[in-house]
Amino acid sequence: MKGRCWLFIYICLYILLSLPSLAYAEDAKQVEKAPTLEGLNNRIEDLEGHRELLKDLGEEVKNYRDHIQAEMTRFQETMQSERDSFFAMFQFLVGAQTALLAIGGYIVIYYIGQTKMDLRKQMELELDQTKKELNKEFQQQLREEKQMIEKQFHNELALAIKDYHNQLQQVRLQMEKQYKDTLEQVARETEQDYVALKKNIENEKTFTSSRIWVMGPEAEIKKMETEEVDLIRRRGIQHVQVKLFDRDQLHQALENNEFDILIYRYIMSADGSSDQDLITIAKMLMEKNDEIPFIVYGEEKIKKETLNTLNKYRYFSISNFRLSLIGNIFALAYAFNKQNRNRS
Repeated sequence: MKGRCWLFIYICLYILLSLPSLAYAEDAKQVEKAPTLEGLNNRIEDLEGHRELLKDLGEEVKNYRDHIQAEMTRFQETMQSERDSFFAMFQFLVGAQTALLAIGGYIVIYYIGQTKMDLRKQMELELDQTKKELNKEFQQQLREEKQMIEKQFHNELALAIKDYHNQLQQVRLQMEKQYKDTLEQVARETEQDYVALKKNIENEKTFTSSRIWVMGPEAEIKKMETEEVDLIRRRGIQHVQVKLFDRDQLHQALENNEFDILIYRYIMSADGSSDQDLITIAKMLMEKNDEIPFIVYGEEKIKKETLNTLNKYRYFSISNFRLSLIGNIFALAYAFNKQNRNRS
């Protein structure tokens, strides 16, 4: 409304300001016609009239503005009064709503207080009924689960027993095979051990059953009987005979195969001559042409012509020391036992 009042004022001012310009335009036309004193006076009077008109318009505008201002003040006071009235009404409604809510809450609490026992009883009844139904369903489900578990257990147990029997059968077959293989291996090893043991026994028999003759000068062979021969006997060979050289006796012994190894104790003669008994024994062995080891035992060097004769016999050997003599006897006892060769 205030905007409309100002628009009306602008229109009035525009009209008032336009009037002098129109009058001036007419007077200009008249001036062009050579204005006179009378015309000027008339113009002055018109201007005075216009000034009075402007003054009246100004008063009217002022009065209209005062009126508009008064209307605005009254409008504002009306709006303020209505706002205060609305706010008071709102406060009243809020208070009334609060009171109604309080009354309604009291009524609800009172109603709940009155029906609390009935509601509790009803809830307890429903709860007991629900518990019974749930317990019944649970027992039914438990029985079904138990039956299903028992059935599954029996099935799995049957499968497990079947699988166990299969595995047991496989293990039994495998154990039988392993036992058979082990038994065969033990049998082979036992047989090998038996053969080895039998061979060792035979070798031991061969060794202990070897027959040895010891010949040489009387003084030397008697000395050997208490030393070397005793050492040989303590090593297991018991058939050791010490004899003086006798051609006929040696010939008869060779014919009858009475000894396996012949040992001759060699001592160089005082005059340095060749040992004729040694040469005779070597020739008799060559004539016999048998595999009889002939060991010449002595520390002294054998003369060349005697050694040449001995080398003609293929089973001739020299032992210069006691241990070499024992070693040769032990080695030859296994290899040249006539009784063992006869058993073979």
